[in-house]
Amino acid sequence: MSSLRIPIQIAILMLSAGAWANEGVEFFESRIRPVLAAKCYNCHSTKATKVKGDYLLDTRDGIRKGGVSKRDAVIPGDVEGSQLIEAIRYRNEELQMPPKGKLSAAEISAFEQWIAMGAPDPRDGVSRLPREIAAENHWAWKRPKPSELPRVKNAKWPKDAIDNHVLARLESEGMYPNRDADRRTLIRRATLELTGLPPSVKAVAEFLGDPDPTRKAFGRVVDRLLADQGFGVRWGRHWLDVARYGESSGYSRNMLYPYAWRYRNWVIDSFNDDKPYDQFVREQIAGDLLPSNSYEEKEKQILGTAFLTVGAKTFNEGQRLLFDLNCADDQIDVTCRAFLALTANCARCHDHKYDPIPTRDYYAMTGIFMSSRNLAGSETNVRDEHAEAYPLGPEGFGILEKIKEAKAKADKEQAFYMDLVKKRNELRDPLVKKGIDWKKNPTPELKEAEAKVQAQQAVVKETKGAIPGPPNYAMAVVEGLDAKEFEAFEAFLKTEKEEIAEMKKAKKRPKNPTPERPPIKDSPLFDKGLHDSPKDLVPRGALSLFGYRSQTIGTNESGRLQLAEWITDERNPMTARVYVNRVWHHLFGRGLVETVDNFGVLGSQPSHPELLDQLALDFMKQGWSTKKLVRRIMLSRTYMQSSAHCEEFAAKDPDAALRWRFAPQLLEGEAIRDSVLFVSGRLDPVHMTTSQVEEISKQQALGRQREIGRRDYYMKDVTWDVKHRSVYLPMTRGVIPDMLAIFDAADPNLVVGARKLTIVPTQALYLANSAMVIGESKHAAKRVMAAPAEDRIDAAYELAYARLANETERATLQKFVNSAGANEKTWSRICQTLICSGEFRTIY
Repeated sequence: MSSLRIPIQIAILMLSAGAWANEGVEFFESRIRPVLAAKCYNCHSTKATKVKGDYLLDTRDGIRKGGVSKRDAVIPGDVEGSQLIEAIRYRNEELQMPPKGKLSAAEISAFEQWIAMGAPDPRDGVSRLPREIAAENHWAWKRPKPSELPRVKNAKWPKDAIDNHVLARLESEGMYPNRDADRRTLIRRATLELTGLPPSVKAVAEFLGDPDPTRKAFGRVVDRLLADQGFGVRWGRHWLDVARYGESSGYSRNMLYPYAWRYRNWVIDSFNDDKPYDQFVREQIAGDLLPSNSYEEKEKQILGTAFLTVGAKTFNEGQRLLFDLNCADDQIDVTCRAFLALTANCARCHDHKYDPIPTRDYYAMTGIFMSSRNLAGSETNVRDEHAEAYPLGPEGFGILEKIKEAKAKADKEQAFYMDLVKKRNELRDPLVKKGIDWKKNPTPELKEAEAKVQAQQAVVKETKGAIPGPPNYAMAVVEGLDAKEFEAFEAFLKTEKEEIAEMKKAKKRPKNPTPERPPIKDSPLFDKGLHDSPKDLVPRGALSLFGYRSQTIGTNESGRLQLAEWITDERNPMTARVYVNRVWHHLFGRGLVETVDNFGVLGSQPSHPELLDQLALDFMKQGWSTKKLVRRIMLSRTYMQSSAHCEEFAAKDPDAALRWRFAPQLLEGEAIRDSVLFVSGRLDPVHMTTSQVEEISKQQALGRQREIGRRDYYMKDVTWDVKHRSVYLPMTRGVIPDMLAIFDAADPNLVVGARKLTIVPTQALYLANSAMVIGESKHAAKRVMAAPAEDRIDAAYELAYARLANETERATLQKFVNSAGANEKTWSRICQTLICSGEFRTIY
């Protein structure tokens, strides 16, 4: 009998538990669910028009986990700890539910009793907000799919698959394409789009005289322009907008970035070299971690990583952790917006409101960037960073020992100290000039004695090439050499010329990518984004929304390399799409997705989704080549359409989003300024290999901090009257050149994939009164007056608009010349008038 007692007791307990469970469910159905349905579901269910507080009460999961507060709303068995009870009791003025009237005492008591008994609830299922369900099915998260070539009625019109997609959509709307643009329009459009300059009179004449069919002849024009160095200048500037490029830190201290121009030139060179876009991306995220075949290649790869550091920074931040978190936030923002068109930094304080990006994903990426050290002028950092990739070898250590001997002798040479201080600027060859992650603005902890820095930089200058490795490694191996010791070392160099020459010959290639250095660690999840509220650690990694994870990140790796590979993986549905859309935007003035920096749920839907997918797939298949993509689009009939207006179609599609015509586009300030200089014949096309900011920084280094502070303090050191391309002008935050600012320059504090260009009266007033425009108009007049008198009006129009004057224009100007006199002043006024017109700054 005793053997049967235990099973019988278990059975009795099970029956009792079942009865209790049934009783709890009955209590919920009779006392709780009716109140929820009558007084809560209108605002807190999946059927609500708008779910308030992100709190769903129509599932067991939802009622328990709560909403935006992230507090558990119902804790089974814990009445006082449950936020729902706090809300219905009306004891918190900021949290009262239902808001239109307090529940009765009996109803409140029922909720308290229900939670006390364990909050039994038969409603299964996971609580999901309507927007979360929509977000999971969002078009952008799905990988691009190839599509069949759309059938069209007018089969003779398309010249490329692009045209089939566009024409099919137009025909479905009862519309049709515009006529083809004439050759003068095409060459002006292409030259401005690809180089940011008008075409020369000679180039126009050659295109007009080409006997081949227009599309074939235009293909040669496009090829010539893609090979022109101006292509990198123009399209590099587009990318610098995205990279929030600036040559100072902004905010109150606004410290200079003396060598940011090296990243600017790297971008320009990358476009001119047609660097594959996936490699372009990898080098900007992890260029210092990529394998290389030479020091020269390594240096170029390293320059790309300045993408992560040229953003704005608040150096007045007193708390180092908060400063680091803000820097990581900036790097997450620019990485995700630039390459993925995602606003991931919205998940810093809470799960993203609209896109499926949880806070944990944000802090997984935070760990990556917090584990990536930024070298800001510390020779110790560079020495450690390069130690394995650039081994000294026996010869190097031999020289190092002799350097140490020279250092010991120099301890007695105090007299040299002041002399070297005076020569500081001459000797300056900063370590960060070719550093790995070369922020130009050391934090207070990284500031070093000026005399030590100047002397060590002089060592780099004198020993360049003497020690195996890049130039900055020479600085690293002589760490500690003070200013007073420099001359002794210089004497040592003179006696060791032969040995140094031999070592120059013996330079070896780097054997491996640069190793990463600690501290490498995961980031905590900071509750509500507060730096003083760390929670559990989050393993480093990439976003999880695309269904595949980044490669495994080793304990001695930051994860930047894996992040770069994850972004450029062809399984990533965003990277190619986002870039193809950026290119389309720059050619048409509007992307296939209008919100070029946001492909998330709040972004625009694509106007031609199948075309976007096909272009993305073809772009990857053709080696991620920007120039091939640009050429293909420009040779489509869609691009070669006229911009002529049609009232009927404009009523249906005022922005020409369906591409029934080529919509006119406004030029940016840089292109306007450069075009003025081009028309005057005084544009200097040289590729600048420095920046005024670097030179100003050198001058200010003698006794002055590298801070701009007030606008007038910095302005007096800048020479604006230069004739080179506008991309080379100083681009310091808060001190944008007037002409660029007036014509809607990109904000260097933000990722700007599409400038919001405007037409306002102040722009016309500026052009009419600008000393620069007036001066260049005089030089343009001299070019016009070189033509025979009867041809000067057409000569002026060809210079400014790449076309001849029509009869009305010719008659009007001839009348003005006759009355004012055919002198230089008259023609200067005519040239300025043409420059001030809307046609000059519009692409048709």
